[in-house]
Amino acid sequence: MAWLTENLFWFFFLGIVGYFIFRMVRYGGFKSAMFGAKIEKTLGEVEGQRQALLSSRLKVHLLEGGPSEKAVGIELVAKGVASYQMMPITLSAAEAKRLVSLLQSAIAS
Repeated sequence: MAWLTENLFWFFFLGIVGYFIFRMVRYGGFKSAMFGAKIEKTLGEVEGQRQALLSSRLKVHLLEGGPSEKAVGIELVAKGVASYQMMPITLSAAEAKRLVSLLQSAIAS
């Protein structure tokens, strides 16, 4: 019993690593695992305004789903001198349309 409690952290850690490897195999790669769906194709990207030693980029992906449920993946990438951060955002078709509407109203005003 003492052996189990001493190694509980490692069991937990290996469980999380195993789950993520399973998702990578299931969805076909690191990015797809982060989105929780296969990336059907990348539609394009937009470079953000550069700030001192920091650059940002927004990539738009079409994610695989059933015929009735299309999904959009937005990948926000921020790079610095010694850092790299990628944040995946998954939107349904309705949420993506709402985002487009908000962006259009921001541009209009």
